[in-house]
Amino acid sequence: MAQYQPDASDEAKKKELEALKEKYLRIYLTPEARYRLNTLKLANNPTAYLVEDQIFQLALQGKLDHQITDEELKELLIKLQSTRKEIRIRW
Repeated sequence: MAQYQPDASDEAKKKELEALKEKYLRIYLTPEARYRLNTLKLANNPTAYLVEDQIFQLALQGKLDHQITDEELKELLIKLQSTRKEIRIRW
């Protein structure tokens, strides 16, 4: 059985998509909000990637009509954190 081997065109498409995502994030996030999101990404927080993807999708669909401020981004992050299921281990 042959395994899928990514080729150069797949890598090029992925880089193109990432560049487009960065472009939209620069347009739809204020500098303060972009700084906060990048800081979360550096900490390898999965929520940061989720928020980034959501903002990108909303921008592609034309549903964003203003720049997202740092305060709005914080509210979104808090909502996402509170909806995540907490795992508890009992001894």
